[in-house]
Amino acid sequence: MEKHVQRNLGAWPLMLTGLGSIIYHKHEAALLRRFFSEMRLHKPMVYVTYNGDYFDFPFIQARAEVHGMNLRRELGFNMSSEGAMLNPAIPHIDCFYWVKRDSYLPQGSQGLKAVTKAKLGFDPVEVDPEEMLPLAINEPHKMASYSVSDAVSTYYLYMKYVHPFIFSLCNIIPMGPDDVLRKGSGTLCEALLMVQAYNKN
Repeated sequence: MEKHVQRNLGAWPLMLTGLGSIIYHKHEAALLRRFFSEMRLHKPMVYVTYNGDYFDFPFIQARAEVHGMNLRRELGFNMSSEGAMLNPAIPHIDCFYWVKRDSYLPQGSQGLKAVTKAKLGFDPVEVDPEEMLPLAINEPHKMASYSVSDAVSTYYLYMKYVHPFIFSLCNIIPMGPDDVLRKGSGTLCEALLMVQAYNKN
């Protein structure tokens, strides 16, 4: 499996230490428990997603509830009044916000695949949505390649553009990374002007 994934991602200049192991679970509940367990084990200092506020985390939350698990109890994430999935102790950097506000890409070119091509110059693995379920059943290695491709795309987008931009702004604007990422440009400008006015007084 790992060899197949590496072969399909051969065009990527992987600077990662490795793709790790691809592990299958017999049912969804076991998969979710493993995900929560891995997050508690590794204790990430930042969570990075692409449209995670409106897809990944809500999906995980809904499926966890089906199996009697709770995302807030497991990892500390909860939906804010604005719809963001936040943890008060760990930033959640949803790269889609950066793309919408700061990438200058047109609205029809803000999906992860289009952004990967435009900003990183790579062609990610693509799968027709109609083929996802059959592939997951009959050719899971292809779906694994697709999933890893999305993860690698998000990683490089974050490391090259989003991380330096957002955390640099945090040095001059008195807000945490979650707010700097999600607030509008006008709000950020107002906050910066307030800092400048305070310093001059």
